Amino acid sequence: MVNHSSSSDQAPLALARKKRGWTQAYVAEQVDVSIDAVRRWESGRIPYPSSIQKLCRLFAMSPQELGLFQDPHQRMATQAWRPDEAEKQAAWEIHVELVTRVPMTILEDDRGLLHEALTSFYSLFQTTRIILRQLGPFQTPPDAEPERSVSFLAVRMLNLALRPFLSKWHPLLKDYEDRRPMTVGVLEHERRWEQYDKLRQEMITLRPTLLGYADAFAAIAGTPSLITAMPAKE
Repeated sequence: MVNHSSSSDQAPLALARKKRGWTQAYVAEQVDVSIDAVRRWESGRIPYPSSIQKLCRLFAMSPQELGLFQDPHQRMATQAWRPDEAEKQAAWEIHVELVTRVPMTILEDDRGLLHEALTSFYSLFQTTRIILRQLGPFQTPPDAEPERSVSFLAVRMLNLALRPFLSKWHPLLKDYEDRRPMTVGVLEHERRWEQYDKLRQEMITLRPTLLGYADAFAAIAGTPSLITAMPAKE
């Protein structure tokens, strides 16, 4: 019997590949992996971060759109996390940094500059690096998974959630900003950008992913999330 699976049953990566008319062999060649690796990814296996970045560049899509991203808060709920006090403190500091970023609060109200929002996200890289350096090398028991550490989760957040987004939009916005006439204000010039709405929407789309990380870091710290009391926006 032939199994006529609907498109909703297929992995987003497989759907994106077929939409472009690409074969698994072509994707494997472009990402420099075996065809078996591509088959495993389309069956639900999550690639290594380096491969995810290559796939995002190849398809011009985010990890979330390709189905290559696992909700960190959901993952945390399934793991027996026993952080020490240093990790709890580091997790709390990263949580605070996340929930106080400009793009986490203003975007739905159509206020503020997108430039300011991108800068706020960029500064998260340096802030997180400082926190992780202060934390120092993490130690895990021999039978523990390496993912069970604040350091791993933080680097995953930066490399898989933020880096692809910023790598795409920062140069585009900067190029447009450099062409601003002196007679036009910064805000007015930004609102005239033909890609303004698209960037704003992608930033809003990224927000739940970062809030998921914020919840995960709060869970590690053993404290309630600072965003649980924030009203949801329709």
